[in-house]
Amino acid sequence: MVSLAQIDYILALLEYRNFQKASEACFVTQPTLSMQVKKAEEILGNNLINRDTNPLSLTTFGQEIIPYLLKIKEEYESLRVSVEKYSGIYKAEIRLGIIPTIAGYMVPEMYAQWQQELGEIRFEIIELKTEQILQALETKKIDLGIMAGPLNNSRFRDQILFNEEILIYAPHVKGQLISEEDLNKEKPWLLSQGNCLRTQMINFCNLNESQKDEWNYEGGSLHILINMVKQQGGYTLVPANYVPHLNLSSDHFKSLTGHTPIRQVIGVHSERNSKREYLNRLMRVIQSAQPKRKISSENTSLLPWT
Repeated sequence: MVSLAQIDYILALLEYRNFQKASEACFVTQPTLSMQVKKAEEILGNNLINRDTNPLSLTTFGQEIIPYLLKIKEEYESLRVSVEKYSGIYKAEIRLGIIPTIAGYMVPEMYAQWQQELGEIRFEIIELKTEQILQALETKKIDLGIMAGPLNNSRFRDQILFNEEILIYAPHVKGQLISEEDLNKEKPWLLSQGNCLRTQMINFCNLNESQKDEWNYEGGSLHILINMVKQQGGYTLVPANYVPHLNLSSDHFKSLTGHTPIRQVIGVHSERNSKREYLNRLMRVIQSAQPKRKISSENTSLLPWT
């Protein structure tokens, strides 16, 4: 039967779609990884990887087999956890993927609380874009993703953690309210592609993604966009929870006249997960820290991230 190491190599190929990158991620040479994947295919009787495409792709057989390999890896993980618990050496490890516009405030604000209330858990935290989080969950690279919702995907379970208001950074505009008509006259500054806040801003501002002449810069972080607005005018969107970490006057952040745009922050994990108990505890700790962030306005509109 296929070994656990061979399953890891196959899943690495699924993630990186490249033999060299997959071998580097697995800390083996490319010939070793290639040989072991080929052995696994011989055991299974069919090719899993279509090597004629660039990037690499799964064959039809591979698409059918991958879910079984993922389940086998999950069962191995459950077995390891059970053995370590019985031996008294178990320490849970949660691999946590968070989108940058949430990680920027959640990690510094809550890490000490996680250590205090979840001290028996070891955290490994990585910033990933939304699609990267879903891919990492698919390949078991992370246990929990924290991203913007809602998510309609039957392969994963998701839990609403909190809602947060989306504010408009426009320091040159007087007053605390700004209308959509006023925004239409201003230049929007966007995050780069792959950031869900970019898509939410496009939806919010009714922008056309293909009309690149309407803007000529894509920032990779909220701090960059803030600086561009300062220097060049225009506006950008900032999650309310991020504002205290920017060291800027709250007067520079405006609310929209008539309704309050919000985003939904969710925790996402696979349906079958041996760490579900710990994931649920972590999500409850995050939820319990949110009363101070309740949104007072009842006239809200949820910004989609797709």
